[in-house]
Amino acid sequence: MIKEVTFEDIFDGLQILPSRDETEVKFIDILNKQKELMEFALANHSKVMQVRFDLHYPSDGSILSSPEHISDFSYNLSRRLKRMVIATHRVAPLYLWVREIHDSSFPHYHFLLWINANAIKNRFTVFDIANKLWKNTLKTNEEGLVHYCLNKRREPEYDNGIVIDKNKEDFSTKRDVAFRSGSYLAKTFSKDGLDRHAWRYGYSRLPRC
Repeated sequence: MIKEVTFEDIFDGLQILPSRDETEVKFIDILNKQKELMEFALANHSKVMQVRFDLHYPSDGSILSSPEHISDFSYNLSRRLKRMVIATHRVAPLYLWVREIHDSSFPHYHFLLWINANAIKNRFTVFDIANKLWKNTLKTNEEGLVHYCLNKRREPEYDNGIVIDKNKEDFSTKRDVAFRSGSYLAKTFSKDGLDRHAWRYGYSRLPRC
């Protein structure tokens, strides 16, 4: 089945990362899901933090990859965060992950998370939880398997862990920057090497109206 892609730099009124060549075009279904989840989070919270991290396997091949790993991790992370209530605010996590494989026989995962920023205000709170849960999932003590996707060249408030505040004048700018950054998950590159039966991506199920 051929998946629809876009070569444009704008998706449904929002900026996305430009495609420098045919490997960087974006899957429309993933962009649709990203927009749906982000908009749901913003509709339910005055402040939303978007956090991204990448999940890797040990490079020595000591742990065989399994689709159950990302399923277990997503479930446990979501459950852990949903149980957290900080100063009367629920964290209310929503997530989107994509599976990729590039230059190795091991897949890796890009993970995008939206949380109530009235509850959690520090991205490293999320990173610490993710690191512990991924190690538990793989049953390993190896460090460095969760990459925090930080970029010192960006201004801190526009780096990973961007907070979108609906009551601030820069709301639209922060929302657009966050969506543009998150659109990296929709790129076609590194997804063609996946087994055709493997899930390309997974996400939080939203409540039906």
